[in-house]
Amino acid sequence: MAKRPPKKPSPRELRRKEERAQSALQADRERLFALEPGGTAAHPLEVASAAVIEAHALAVPCPRCDGVHELDEHAAVVREGVRLREVRLRCRQCGTRRSLWFKLVPTTVN
Repeated sequence: MAKRPPKKPSPRELRRKEERAQSALQADRERLFALEPGGTAAHPLEVASAAVIEAHALAVPCPRCDGVHELDEHAAVVREGVRLREVRLRCRQCGTRRSLWFKLVPTTVN
């Protein structure tokens, strides 16, 4: 008996395989985003003034789709005795919500 030739994957199988790979990539990019400065309250971005926080947060692209963020809320919070600024963002393209964390560090005068 002769072996059958390998079956060609259907277009649906190919599409689903690509979607699974994209989903895994997006999850990995989201985890990397959380490890960067500002991704968690434990590792906030340091800024000199509250005036630059919103502009900086809106300039950060979405880690899942590289879309533009929209500002939902800018709040001052206290975590473990440290005053932080939490900026809650929502991606306009994929709708994912996330927070960026900032710490105000006063500049010293020479």
